Amino acid sequence: MERPERSEKDDAQKAKLIFLSLAALVTILLIWSLYAANKARTERDAARQDLEMVKQDNAKLEQLLKDENQTIDYLKKKLQQCESKPKLKTKHTVKKHTVKKKHVPAKSKARKKTKSSKKRR
Repeated sequence: MERPERSEKDDAQKAKLIFLSLAALVTILLIWSLYAANKARTERDAARQDLEMVKQDNAKLEQLLKDENQTIDYLKKKLQQCESKPKLKTKHTVKKHTVKKKHVPAKSKARKKTKSSKKRR
């Protein structure tokens, strides 16, 4: 009769050992899943922060682009104005130069008139 008791004890110990092994395995899996979840949460938060920074950079770059486009438009208008003004100025400057040449007084009035200077007039 001692043998059935030993086999019952052996079966009970085997069941106990299997139960404790499964409990340890479940505990290890639970700890690993908590670690993996924490790591994934950290990566998610970092990705959200990066996304927020990229959105802010995008907004800054859009504003910079708008400012640069306004500057370019302003400079284009100035260039058009400058290109149109010289055409008008050249006509005025030609008139001014001819007027200045007509009103230039002679350097010396006491010069003798030669035959060639009389012919020019």
